[in-house]
Amino acid sequence: MKNQTIAAAVASMLPFMLSSCDKLDKGRKQTAEGLQYEMIVDENGRKAKIGDYLTLHLVVSTEKDSVLNSTYKNGGPLTAKLLLPPMKGGLEDGFQLMSAGDSANFYISIDSLMKGQPEESRPKFFPKGSFVKYRVKMLKVLDSAAAVGEQQKSMDNYGKKKGLSLMKTASGLRYAITTLGSGPKANPGDTIQVHYAGTLLESGKEFDNSRKRGEEPFTFPVGMGMVIPGWDEGLLLLPAGSKATLVIPPGLAYGDRGAPGSPIGANAALVFDVEVMKIIPAKAGTMKMPSEMEIAPSPADIKRGK
Repeated sequence: MKNQTIAAAVASMLPFMLSSCDKLDKGRKQTAEGLQYEMIVDENGRKAKIGDYLTLHLVVSTEKDSVLNSTYKNGGPLTAKLLLPPMKGGLEDGFQLMSAGDSANFYISIDSLMKGQPEESRPKFFPKGSFVKYRVKMLKVLDSAAAVGEQQKSMDNYGKKKGLSLMKTASGLRYAITTLGSGPKANPGDTIQVHYAGTLLESGKEFDNSRKRGEEPFTFPVGMGMVIPGWDEGLLLLPAGSKATLVIPPGLAYGDRGAPGSPIGANAALVFDVEVMKIIPAKAGTMKMPSEMEIAPSPADIKRGK
């Protein structure tokens, strides 16, 4: 799957497929495709369109507001690209009614969601005739050009905020060597050992840290497409023993798709503080992969379609 859709991101929060709604509940409106909704706050801004990047908070609950999942509790808002709905009455229809600053409740019939599934799999807190409630607070609605522009500005400003003199490569990678090592630089195919901490550029939230896990350095053949492109490019610039900060744009990280199941959303720029522990020339190197693939430096999973 090339892009991470809103539906895919929401599906990870609740083990149901989105479907069209049934009987209209009193007091609610309904889209032409059958999605029931209530607008709580309705600003006058531009409504979301297919292809836009949306940043929003989402709370999934029963109609009586028994919360099942919430981005407020899960570390921050959700960002994803709005694509065509995979089926009638999905949340994508509702998002196209919203602009930045809007709040709304959307309702999807549990009977529609359960259609074709065995009755014993029905959650007890969703009796027949009830609805799953999705409470949405829309934070940002950006078209592709605006999303790219905002990201570029944030990356350029990161160095100023952190007191780093960031260099910029032709690909858009920013980097600053904070400690220059005395060893050689790696060549493509060499085995490299790296400790790292990864954070989201926009929020500063740390999503991975090899030292905190108490593991040995992440070890892999550099320049061979085994990690995200920003890592392959950036680490080839660093002599052994170096410490550096890599500011990686979305196109050199996880792009529109993001990293499903992690805090890395669509169009997310990433920051890595890295330390090159050792470089082993290709003729003597052996590929050693960690027992559990880290979130950020494992795009091989994406290439396999996971």
